[in-house]
Amino acid sequence: MAALYLALAGVYTCLGLWRYHIFRAGVDDGVFTQVANGAFHGFSSTVGQNANHLLVHASPILIVTVPFVKLFDGAPGLIVLQAFTCAAVVFPVFALACARFSKPAALAVTLVAACYPPLSAEAVGDFHELAFAPVLGAALVLALDRRAWRWAIAAALALVCIKEDQFVALAFIGGVIALTSRPDPERRRCGMWIASIGIAGAILYFGVLRPLIDPRFPYWSLHYYQWWWFPPTPNGFAGWNSALRPEYLLAALLPLGFLPLLSRRYFVFTLPGLAEVMLSHEAITLVIGAHYSATWSGYMLCAFVDGAAWLASQSATLAKAALVAALGLSIWTSEHDSPIIPGYFLYRKSTAEDAAKERLLASLPRDAAILAGDAIFAHLGMHPNASITPSGEEYVVYDAAEDAAWGSPAARNLMRREGYRIVRRQGSMVVLRREWPPNAE
Repeated sequence: MAALYLALAGVYTCLGLWRYHIFRAGVDDGVFTQVANGAFHGFSSTVGQNANHLLVHASPILIVTVPFVKLFDGAPGLIVLQAFTCAAVVFPVFALACARFSKPAALAVTLVAACYPPLSAEAVGDFHELAFAPVLGAALVLALDRRAWRWAIAAALALVCIKEDQFVALAFIGGVIALTSRPDPERRRCGMWIASIGIAGAILYFGVLRPLIDPRFPYWSLHYYQWWWFPPTPNGFAGWNSALRPEYLLAALLPLGFLPLLSRRYFVFTLPGLAEVMLSHEAITLVIGAHYSATWSGYMLCAFVDGAAWLASQSATLAKAALVAALGLSIWTSEHDSPIIPGYFLYRKSTAEDAAKERLLASLPRDAAILAGDAIFAHLGMHPNASITPSGEEYVVYDAAEDAAWGSPAARNLMRREGYRIVRRQGSMVVLRREWPPNAE
């Protein structure tokens, strides 16, 4: 298991760093680097209007990202942390399997679970708070399965620190446990505690913490579910009859051979996370490679183990065939329809030119106001004044090979009128600096 974990985390780390070093990381790597770097003086990002991140999401767990960002001097620390955290889900999955199979069989089941494509996308994509959800969700299931009530409550307390969608998930899961455990007072009591933690978290966050920090700051996340109005969105609108929804469910269940559906106890735990995705009218939530899958993937893998065990109790031959099919489907998906999207995010190897561009960005003054596109911004998280929104920044950085609009004649003329001049070049990367006052010559 140690070898499996280290191999899985190592692969995730290599892919995540590969994506980062060829400038295919996204804006969120820069956002969370800024948040972690400023944890003790603002806890904010320029993308979030320099507001305390706790106004955006209830994520005090992000405090654990601080030493990683400091140690690796930027987003690579988050990439490593996310890779090792997501890979750690194999431990509770294995422990759950050991209660149902022999240890060799449990290891085989865990190996199939480790190949799950959505898990790889969560580990390799841009960093998010939900990176902690799969392992903690699986740990909650394991504690309940072993009747370790205190550990279950500890897992719930950790989950409630990840993000506010966990309030709903815990209230639902705790309620289900309480309602289905009437002959078992200890289990019912634990369920009531879990539900209470979710409800208390919501009251504390929305009723106390957000008003205390800034009562006027809007809660933006509800726009995903405001079906009565349809604002323009770069992510696209997904109507109620969109094919994206059944496709999403198919992508979630097919690589596991639909075995989670056979779990009588734990598939229901996936429903809050799946509902969060399926009830949104934003197409981005219905992309299986997006980080939203982390709300349910830990529970899904536990349901996979439980479903496989139930099938094995009915027919060992069918169970073996189903596990082989699941492994084959996961491998096929990763090869032909990978949620990592290697054709875009891993489209070439890193070069010496990429390293030179990184050194150029690192040489810019840490306190300077810098405007950059998403992929470059991911490398500027240690610069607290770097931004993706124009507001008269001192520096502008763009990659002419990737951002054709920046190099257009209209953009160059605008930059000239605003007083910007090219001060550095590194291959296709261009750095402009604003002269004060602007010189029109």
